[in-house]
Amino acid sequence: MEQLTRVQAFQELFNLVVYYSENRDQPVDPDFDFFENVKYYCEQLDLDYEEFKSTFELEQL
Repeated sequence: MEQLTRVQAFQELFNLVVYYSENRDQPVDPDFDFFENVKYYCEQLDLDYEEFKSTFELEQL
């Protein structure tokens, strides 16, 4: 896999937050792990994953 730039990682993380805000009450593809993706991009950007989830009120149901 090609190394992401910080801007590309931010873009992906931003898209995930938008996706969450638009689809959080909808069924999800069982192969898609939203929180694992968020964690991955937080790591790429050296962001605290737990703080990010708390700040953006991302909840696992």
